[in-house]
Amino acid sequence: MKMKKLLAGIPFVLWAVTVWAQSGLVGHWTFDDPGNLTAAAVGNDLVLRGSQEAVAGPDSTDGAVRIPRGSYYLLRHGLPPSYGSRVNEFTLVIDVKVPSLGRWYCMYQTDLTNTSDGDWFISPSGAVGVGQTGYTEAVIKPGEWYRLGIAVRNGLRYDYYIDGVKMLNGSPGPIDGRFSLDTSVLLFADENGEDNTMDVADVKLFSRALSDSEMQALGGYHKFKPEVGEPDTAIYPYLQSPTPTSIYVCWNATAGTESRVEYGTTPDLGQTATGSYHVFPDSTIWHWVKLENLTPSTLYYYRAITDTMQSEVYRFKTAPPYGSRTGHIRFAVMGDTRTDVAQFTKVVAALKEKVQELYGGSLEENLNVLLHVGDVVTSGGVLSQYRREFFGPLSQISGNVPVMVSIGDHEHDSPYYYAYMKYEDFAGPEGEYYYAFQYGRVLFVAVHSIRHTETQLQWLDQLMQRAQDDTTIDWVFAYTHRPGHSEVWPDGNEAYTQEHIIPILKKYSKADLLVYGHSHNYERGQVTDGNLRLMLNGGGGSALDRWRMYSNQRDYPEIQKSFDVYCYTIFDIDVQNKRYEARSFTLGNHDKPRDNEQFDSFFRDKANETPPARPQAVSPKDSQVVTFPISLEASGYAGEYPILSSQFQVTARRGNYSTPVLDVKRDFENIYYDTGAPDYEPIDRNKDVDLTTLTSRDPRLWLPGRTYWWRVRYRDRNLQWSQWSEEASFTVASGTGVEDNAPGVIRRSRLYRSYPNPFNPGTTIRFDLARRQPVQLRIFDVNGRLVRTLVDGVLAKGHHEMHWDGRTSAGTPLPSGTYLCRLKAGDYTGVQKLLLIR
Repeated sequence: MKMKKLLAGIPFVLWAVTVWAQSGLVGHWTFDDPGNLTAAAVGNDLVLRGSQEAVAGPDSTDGAVRIPRGSYYLLRHGLPPSYGSRVNEFTLVIDVKVPSLGRWYCMYQTDLTNTSDGDWFISPSGAVGVGQTGYTEAVIKPGEWYRLGIAVRNGLRYDYYIDGVKMLNGSPGPIDGRFSLDTSVLLFADENGEDNTMDVADVKLFSRALSDSEMQALGGYHKFKPEVGEPDTAIYPYLQSPTPTSIYVCWNATAGTESRVEYGTTPDLGQTATGSYHVFPDSTIWHWVKLENLTPSTLYYYRAITDTMQSEVYRFKTAPPYGSRTGHIRFAVMGDTRTDVAQFTKVVAALKEKVQELYGGSLEENLNVLLHVGDVVTSGGVLSQYRREFFGPLSQISGNVPVMVSIGDHEHDSPYYYAYMKYEDFAGPEGEYYYAFQYGRVLFVAVHSIRHTETQLQWLDQLMQRAQDDTTIDWVFAYTHRPGHSEVWPDGNEAYTQEHIIPILKKYSKADLLVYGHSHNYERGQVTDGNLRLMLNGGGGSALDRWRMYSNQRDYPEIQKSFDVYCYTIFDIDVQNKRYEARSFTLGNHDKPRDNEQFDSFFRDKANETPPARPQAVSPKDSQVVTFPISLEASGYAGEYPILSSQFQVTARRGNYSTPVLDVKRDFENIYYDTGAPDYEPIDRNKDVDLTTLTSRDPRLWLPGRTYWWRVRYRDRNLQWSQWSEEASFTVASGTGVEDNAPGVIRRSRLYRSYPNPFNPGTTIRFDLARRQPVQLRIFDVNGRLVRTLVDGVLAKGHHEMHWDGRTSAGTPLPSGTYLCRLKAGDYTGVQKLLLIR
């Protein structure tokens, strides 16, 4: 029952208003008067933007308002700035009912222009929150009333409540940041339609962050219990932060506060170490013991003990001495494992099975480290998720192999996450947000791609410089969460990664790999200059990002392969021979399951970095006169390893390639998209590409009489570039051979092949007109039905380009398939096929 209905009688109401005023109540809106729905019981009246409708509330005496999509209220709260230049402390409580799930509902918006995303949502699943703070594990049901609340003190807390019960310790926002209030706030507003129709019966605004007990006193409509961890029935250790002489043994155990490990080099154990513990709000107890003074490269047995509970006897192997030049170092990579516990468990089991299949023997002797690129839980502020979504599935491995994580978006820099992870020994200057540790001759670097600080970049650059000069380090593998570029999910691209982290890493020859996640799939490529490979390994268990799921999927030149699959990768470094081999394995996806199959592999050989032979510019050369289109031919490839790439450059100034007219780099394969149902076969866009030749229709080369210079180089699969060829020259013909094509001297109408084709999301259609005349440029499906008219009118003589975005005339995205582009210009008719792949 709502509080305002519990306060019977006017004197009691006056008393309650006084009490709430003392508690910081500065605004209260009841929506009980159908003739004046925006009236305030406390504070200023709301200002309506759009429409509203009086509807029935939670009971017959309680009114409510229905606020439709696109409509909202301006709330002038009158609060003074707190802890900064804006309002940084407040509590907002809203009684709400939604008609259905499967869509978003926005509670409020701090951007008064309503051109940003809202700041508090009910998600399509019924969870409450926002991405930056996390979402509750508890969900609401459609058609029922709930009292939702947030208690905010930026820099300290941003906590969510459902019917008076705290459901999430949300990650706090910064002072004067996104969640701070201006002089007003918008209720139920969102800039992109995620403010669907809902019923609201009550809104309260407080000038301070209410306590848990005060929020509980507000009550609600359901009886919820706080999230409480299940009592432990067994101890499952979690290893982390290895060095040659130490390792952390951690575990959950609610039986008591004793943190003890018995260990030794035989099953008899014989040594004992004690540690410490952390008690979480739900009575979960996280124990840890740092085992020290261990012998490098040694197999140890151990058992974790808390009071009357003890684990089974596990084994681990210590790291080799720093700089050791013998043996193998093997590590695995995965990420984005949150939410789908069953799928994550399958991926972990597949990894364990594959390690034993490839190398035999025990797990701890053949896998040294597991790197995780973040998003280990759905919401970092929900304690129960760490055990259910992360520690539980990983227990198949984590008692034998140390696990190291680079924090993801869904952890939200939660203090819970940092309480679990013991990275203080390796921390950067700002703490455990980012860190680095050495394992043998390998340096592993965890970068925080969400924390955009100059301090971190300076630390990374200085760290890489020291590693470059360190004779005990041969390899540097960096891992972070957000990618610079993702082909499958470009909305997840992070400029901080692309424009800052990658440029720093690629400066150094020891930087071998940057792996990331965020998008739930697999992608691999390499930067053009430098030895840095790029890998997206986010298919660890979360719902996959799939081809055709997003309209802006894009083929990036540095990404060589992309697959929408569950996956993980195993790296095997032969330390003495300075070579690694990496194998990626997949469980497929729900449309095409795979049985733990290898689907990608690559290597790096630092002991043999002989580049390919320097190619020659075969044709054209010596100012040879050529006609359009321009065809360049180089000599054949010769190298120690097979060819990976070729790069052609054309310049208008001899010897000056700083700003080339044309710069084309292509790889021997470019896996992008798939064929769709029923086979879902990957598409190699470079399947028939001859890397020793290049034909260009670039209009910048359509200059009759102009002389150009060009050069070419080859790259092998060991990421070594050849020297550039000696440059050669050619002159574009000024006679009839080019007049049909050159701008300004077009003699006949022509429809050229569009680019790109296949395409997604758009393609450019190029055509020439011999004279000013009526033109029709139309798109048809394969059955001859008109789907889009791009041009229907008179155009001037000359060269024209039109862009088609793969949509109908009404703006509806078309499905994957073959479409026909038809140009009619006077007596000329040209038709070409266009392949749209979603």
